[in-house]
Amino acid sequence: MPIQYPDPFLEIRIDHLDLPLPLRGLCAGYEGGQWRSSQLADHLFNWLPYAALNQEHQLSFGPSNFVELIKLAAAHIYHTKKTASRGEIGELLFHLICILHYGTVPVICKLLLKTSSNDTVKGFDGIHLVPMQNGFELWLGESKFYLDGKDAIREAVASIKEHIAPAFLKTEKAMVIGHVGEDIPHRDEVIKLFKSQTSSDKLIEKSVFPVLIAYESRTVAGFDNLCQDYVDKLTKELEELRAYFSDKASDIKLRFRLVFVPMNKKKDVIDSFDQKLVPFL
Repeated sequence: MPIQYPDPFLEIRIDHLDLPLPLRGLCAGYEGGQWRSSQLADHLFNWLPYAALNQEHQLSFGPSNFVELIKLAAAHIYHTKKTASRGEIGELLFHLICILHYGTVPVICKLLLKTSSNDTVKGFDGIHLVPMQNGFELWLGESKFYLDGKDAIREAVASIKEHIAPAFLKTEKAMVIGHVGEDIPHRDEVIKLFKSQTSSDKLIEKSVFPVLIAYESRTVAGFDNLCQDYVDKLTKELEELRAYFSDKASDIKLRFRLVFVPMNKKKDVIDSFDQKLVPFL
C-alpha cells in the first residue's frame, strides 16, 4: 500500500532546468499582506512523520495513534526548545520537496539514524531515488537553512567536497547499506552501489547531487503579495545565487540540481515550528 503524503504547499515560481545547473525556486507566498511563515511551519509539521518515522509507522499513522507517533517522530528531531541553526528544518524541506516536486522515492530518511536527542545527521542530508525509463538515478542531497544565501552556498559546497572524499564515502556506504527499504525500486542494484566491494566512483557516476538552499530573501522581504514584479526580481536574485554557486563549485565535476526556498524571516519559521513541536516533546 503506497504512503499517502500531505498535499503540496510550496509553489514553483522559477523553473530553469537548462544544464549544467538546473534551478528551481519555490516559495510560500503571502496572505493578508504577510509572508506565510506560520503556514510553512504547519506544512513542515505535517511532514514530520514522513521524514522521521520508518515505513511501518508511516503506513500505520492514523487517528488512533497519531499523538504517539508524532511524539516518536519529534524525538528524532530534538528535545530542546531552541538550537542555533535548526538544520533539521532544512532536512525536512529537502525530504518533502524531493518527493512532492521531483517525484523521488526516499531510499533512507537520515533523521531515523540519529542516535540521541539533538544529535546531528552525518553525511548526506537525504538519499533518494528517481526511477528512469532505463534504470534510475540516486540523489545524494545537501540542505542548508541559513540567514544568508551565499553563506549557505559556501557551506554546502564545503560539505559536498567533504562527503565525496573516498574515506568519507566508505563510512557513508557502510552506514546506509543496512537501511535500504525492502520496497525500494531497483533495490538490488542500489545495495550493490553501497557495498564495500564496489568502487565509490560508480556511486558518484550514478548520482545527482541536489542542493537545497533555504535563506532570507531580500525580494521576499520587499513585497507583500505575489505579482509579476516579484517573480522578475526573485528570478534575478536566484540567477545571481546560481552564478555564485557555479563559481564556488567550479572545481567539482558532479551533476547538481539547485533548489532555492527564499524566506522572509527564518526566525518566524523556527518559532512557529517550535510552538507546534514542543507539546509533543
